[in-house]
Amino acid sequence: MTEGDRRRALAESIVQTLDAMFFTSCLGEPEARVAPRFELAAQVAFDGRPPGRLTLRVDQAAARSIAAGFLGEEEDAISERQVSDVVCEMANVICGAALSRIEGAEEFRLGAPRMVEPAAADGRRGGVAHAVETGRGVLEAALEMEELVCPPAEKSAS
Repeated sequence: MTEGDRRRALAESIVQTLDAMFFTSCLGEPEARVAPRFELAAQVAFDGRPPGRLTLRVDQAAARSIAAGFLGEEEDAISERQVSDVVCEMANVICGAALSRIEGAEEFRLGAPRMVEPAAADGRRGGVAHAVETGRGVLEAALEMEELVCPPAEKSAS
């Protein structure tokens, strides 16, 4: 699968997940001239062929709006902990959806999602990334997958 195919699979996973599970519409990619200020980040590491991690970064306004929609609460009624929990869940679901699209025949084991420092969580270094505008702010997911040194051995028919 090419890098473009991976980026497209990640983009489709973000849009579908936000729409179906988090009741949030994506308005397209953010304007390039405005650098988003990511205040929250979650990461999900996974084992499989190949192993890697997904990093989700989101600004506070978008995270709070998404969390309120997911929990069926008013934005001012939810705690920071609830917002963090929803960001972790969103990272987990996007990761699973993207891996299913990219390596559908492989089996992956996803680790528990965890909050990380947004500044240290720029996952675009060695993978693919996609950002979307939600109307309340920007969300970006980056998927890093290690390169396998040796391809998996083919199973024999005997």
